[in-house]
Amino acid sequence: MNALKTKKLNHDITSRVIDLHGQGYTDDFLPTDDRHFLCLQNSENFDIKDININVIDQGFDQLTNSYKYIHTIETAHGSKGLLIIDFICTSPFFIN
Repeated sequence: MNALKTKKLNHDITSRVIDLHGQGYTDDFLPTDDRHFLCLQNSENFDIKDININVIDQGFDQLTNSYKYIHTIETAHGSKGLLIIDFICTSPFFIN
């Protein structure tokens, strides 16, 4: 892959993440089993009821050829971060 092509990969997602990092959303979160979310920076696990999740944007991931939803997450004790995943992960959509 040449350098020019590499620079174009995921530009929309990368730009949005950089903007959100500037707003204080610096932690990274992943969903785990049983409606919990793991903060990768400190390994703290949060139940979906104990965090505030908002869908902020959607971008096309050229590496996986799929759309990704960009979510912000805020915890009760002030941690702020991002979740980037291929489905909407807010309470009404996530709880079955």
